[in-house]
Amino acid sequence: MSYKVGFMGFGGMISGYHLGTIRREDVPFEAVAAFDIDPERRADAEAKGLIAYDDPDRFLSEGKYDLVVVGTSNNYHCELACRAMEAGFNVMTEKPAARNSAEVARMIETSERTGKLFTVHQNRRWDPDFLKVRQAIADGCIGKPYMIESRIHSANGAGDMYGWRGMKDHGGGMLLDWGVHMLDQILYMIEEPIRTVYANVFPLWSEEVDDYAKVVITFESGLCAQMEVATYAPIPLPRWMVWGDRGALTMQDIGSPAAHVRRIKQDTTAYEKVKAFEDYEVHFREQSRHRIQEFEEFDTDRSPGGGWHSLYQNLAGVLAGKEELIVKPAQVLRCMKVIEAAFRSSEEGIAVRF
Repeated sequence: MSYKVGFMGFGGMISGYHLGTIRREDVPFEAVAAFDIDPERRADAEAKGLIAYDDPDRFLSEGKYDLVVVGTSNNYHCELACRAMEAGFNVMTEKPAARNSAEVARMIETSERTGKLFTVHQNRRWDPDFLKVRQAIADGCIGKPYMIESRIHSANGAGDMYGWRGMKDHGGGMLLDWGVHMLDQILYMIEEPIRTVYANVFPLWSEEVDDYAKVVITFESGLCAQMEVATYAPIPLPRWMVWGDRGALTMQDIGSPAAHVRRIKQDTTAYEKVKAFEDYEVHFREQSRHRIQEFEEFDTDRSPGGGWHSLYQNLAGVLAGKEELIVKPAQVLRCMKVIEAAFRSSEEGIAVRF
C-alpha cells in the first residue's frame, strides 16, 4: 500500500529532497499534488507529474491525501498545518515547526482536537554522526558523560542568510534554521529535566537575524551540553566532543559515521599520607588520589545504520498502526521552549531557569 502525499509549498527542500525520498522504492508514499503561490514552482510541480494548485482552499478541498507536508517559509507553518488538520489530513511540517512555542501549542491542540497526526521533519535524528555519538553514549563507551559539545562551523567565509531565512518576520535566523536540528538531537539524546539555559545569539553579517548562536544547557544531573552554530568560522572545531568519567570521544565532520575514542584502559587509586597539625602534634591520614595509568584509542564501528528516509518509513508504520511516532509533538514543543529561553537569555544576559 502507498500513502498519498500533498505538498503545501514546492521550494527547494520539497521539490528536491522530499519528492526524491517519497519516490524511493522502500518508502511507501506517492506524491500527487502541490500548492504554491509561485507560478514557476507550480510549473515545476507539473513537470514532475504532480497536480499544481495556486489556491490552498482548492488544494485541501479537492485532494485526497493521507499526509500533507508543509514546506513554506516558517511564518506560514502554523496556519497551513492547522488548516490541513481541520480539513481532515495528517500533517508533517518542515523544521522548525513554527516561530514560537505558542504556535506549536496551537498545532498540537488542533491535532488532539481533530484526531489527526502532527509531526515535524526532524530528519537529522538519522544523521550518521549523531547516531554514532548517541550509540557510543548509550553503550557506556566513555562512562557517564558530563560535557557534550555539538557544533556546525562554516569555514568558507560569511554564511549567507538568503531569501526568507534572512527575514525576522518570516522566522529566519540561524538558531531556528540549523540550531533547531542541533538542539533536537541533544534533547532526543538526553531526556532528563533541564535546569538552566544560557545563550549568546547575535547577527555578525546578517542585517536583521542571527547568524551566530551558542546555547549552553545544564541538565538536572549537572550534565552540560553546548550547541554552537557559526556561519563564519575560519578555523572550525570538531562536529562533536563528548567527555565522560571514563574517557572522551570526538568526531570531526558532519555526516561522519565513526567517532574517535580515547578511553581509560587501566587506573589505580594511589594513597599518600598527609600531615595534619593539631595542638602541635603531628597526625597522618590517608588521602585518595585517582591516577590514570593508561588510555586506549580506537575508532568506532562505521555502520550506524538508518538514513533520512527512515523518518518517512516511520510515518508509514504509524499510519498503518504498527509503529509509535518517533518525532513526537511534545518533544517539538520542548525544543521550541529551549530556543525561546535562549533568545531571552541572550537579550537579558542571564541564565534562564527552565
